[in-house]
Amino acid sequence: MTRDVAAIGVGYSEPDSFTDYRLATQSKQEQAFSAVTNALDHASMEPEDIDATMFCTVDGFEGTYRVERTLDVLGMGSDIPVFSVNTGGTAGGSGIKLAYEYIASGKYDVALVYGSPSFDSVVEAQPVMNTNADPLFERNFVTAIQMGALPCSGYMEISGATEEDFARTAAKNYEDASRNPYAHRREAKSVEEILDSPMVCWPLRRAMTCPVSSGAAATVIASEEIAREVRDNPVWVDSVDSISNTFHTGYRKYDWFPKLETLSDRVYDDADITDPREEFDIVETFNPYIPFELMAYEALGFCEKGEGKHLIREGVTERDGEIPVNPSGGTLATNSGICASLSRHTEIVLQLMGEAGDRQIEGDVETGFAHAWGANLGQFQEVAIFSSD
Repeated sequence: MTRDVAAIGVGYSEPDSFTDYRLATQSKQEQAFSAVTNALDHASMEPEDIDATMFCTVDGFEGTYRVERTLDVLGMGSDIPVFSVNTGGTAGGSGIKLAYEYIASGKYDVALVYGSPSFDSVVEAQPVMNTNADPLFERNFVTAIQMGALPCSGYMEISGATEEDFARTAAKNYEDASRNPYAHRREAKSVEEILDSPMVCWPLRRAMTCPVSSGAAATVIASEEIAREVRDNPVWVDSVDSISNTFHTGYRKYDWFPKLETLSDRVYDDADITDPREEFDIVETFNPYIPFELMAYEALGFCEKGEGKHLIREGVTERDGEIPVNPSGGTLATNSGICASLSRHTEIVLQLMGEAGDRQIEGDVETGFAHAWGANLGQFQEVAIFSSD
């Protein structure tokens, strides 16, 4: 028998830390300390209350940074378990899943999940990202930007989605990011401005792809007993799960997210979700390349395959629409590595607590969905369903 599990605290590093990682004025340790301190304060917890830490990372970006140094960042000494979670860009979500499993099992009562920016331990992040693919057969044509462009161009062919549809989706995210103090890109952009930005790799223009950001996030996960003791508005983890693919990508059809469909069906069954478009009040998807958001609409069952473009054209996923998606501005506006996937979850938690500030969705926000994607062409994906009651 498993225990109920809830999120009880969320913290970010200071708003001005969410910037181009090359312009960051704080180290990743300093940003992590800020995020962890804010999360503990939000949860009314002290460091000694934490039973375990999930340090979310991509080891290729860490340089000489040792996982054990997370203990120094937290100031917790050397007597607390530290789990290093690495599933590429999905690691923040995977950390939430790991914390949930340990607490639901009764092994621990309180866990801290955090991710600091992934890029500042190396001189230049792009060459590291370009080593995702198999070095013998695939690396010459699957770099970081091509990783986004290949499925996006395939999706255009099968769906009939256009550059204008992608630009509308991006404009929605930029408008929402302008309300988010923890966004890297905080200026709204018009459809025309997005379409006028330079082409990077067809069909992706610069304004349709994420920046490389600094910034850190943390969240505190606890058992039901503790959650009810410290908060009057805990956010419950109704279901969380992940899925993985092979490292090699040559056999895949670059046009959709079939693994995400399989995964979402699994968590929907577990959480008794029968109509996600009707039952979710808010959704955060992983959209570093903006067409991914449309692909996720379809894989998550918000519409039929190939019909995601109509959700954008009809305003269904805008912040005041039928099912708001990425009211934070999403990964398109802030890609601080591991923090980006963790933030999909922390944003849902804040929305369900009613504490998302200017980006708060109006009305009752009771059920939310978070998605993380990462590694070589989405080798890993993770999703979670949260509720406020």
